[in-house]
Amino acid sequence: MKKILVVRNDRLGDLMLILPALRIIKTSIPGITIDCLANKNYQELKNLTPYIDNIITDDELNIKIFEEKYECSISFFSTFSVAYRLCKGGIKKRYAPSTKLAQIFYNKKIKQRRSESIKSEYEYNNDLAFFFLNDNGYATEMSSNPLVAIENNKSIHSKGKKIIFIHPYTGGSSKTLSENDFLKLCHSLQEFCDCKFILHCDHNDYEKCRNIERQSNSLDMETIKPTNNLKKMFSNIMQCDLFIAGSTGPLHVAAAMNKKTVGFYPFKKSSTAKRWETMNSDNLKLFFTDTGEGDSNLTINIPKTAEVIFKKLLS
Repeated sequence: MKKILVVRNDRLGDLMLILPALRIIKTSIPGITIDCLANKNYQELKNLTPYIDNIITDDELNIKIFEEKYECSISFFSTFSVAYRLCKGGIKKRYAPSTKLAQIFYNKKIKQRRSESIKSEYEYNNDLAFFFLNDNGYATEMSSNPLVAIENNKSIHSKGKKIIFIHPYTGGSSKTLSENDFLKLCHSLQEFCDCKFILHCDHNDYEKCRNIERQSNSLDMETIKPTNNLKKMFSNIMQCDLFIAGSTGPLHVAAAMNKKTVGFYPFKKSSTAKRWETMNSDNLKLFFTDTGEGDSNLTINIPKTAEVIFKKLLS
């Protein structure tokens, strides 16, 4: 097998969470080319990971299926429309979880019941990769090589302080802490060690982050300039000693670099920390779950959370 098509054409965090599965495939089938149908905003990812060779956008899909004549596709996620086009395009082996109506267009399916959150999302993705390899007679080979290849461009001057990135907003995909609670957490962490706090966000949330910065009082805090350039964003995140956020794409970017991470998650079965945990090493990650005391934001025990973060990730 020389080439396959994989599908994950939604959010950045979801796309990052298929990288361990693609690493398994690349390691198990040396020389294979992996084309990935992804959101058009993430085309540069092929230059940032060794596990994606080409990014295909939705408007290119029909042409690429015709030109490349893929024998196999693996849909970690796809819409009904994409599933239909893969089938109509004549791809012989079409792998996917057997969920939702789109499954009628796949002929190689595995039951996963992801919404039950028994495993993490990246583990479910790995299981789909194992199923694909076994079905095609390949022995599974594992690797611990980095998921992301990027230089650490040190443009943030911390004067020996811990560089802590705070991503306060989630783009609407999940609840997170309030602005005030993020500030309280920063002040609590500052009591344990000297920190330089970098507020990280997209363009839509830049002014809100600047407002947090203006309220930071004695904290060493600044807002990093937002960018739509993936390489620049990855390079920025690479500089942190710790990345703190709700369940959002940049948190999974940090984890793909095996940075230290802290994630905040709602108390909801389909959105639990277990389902959406980060893929970095176990000793490098912490998660905290909503106590359920708030409505629009998550609530946690701020002083206790800061103490745990310091002892396990910053001391």
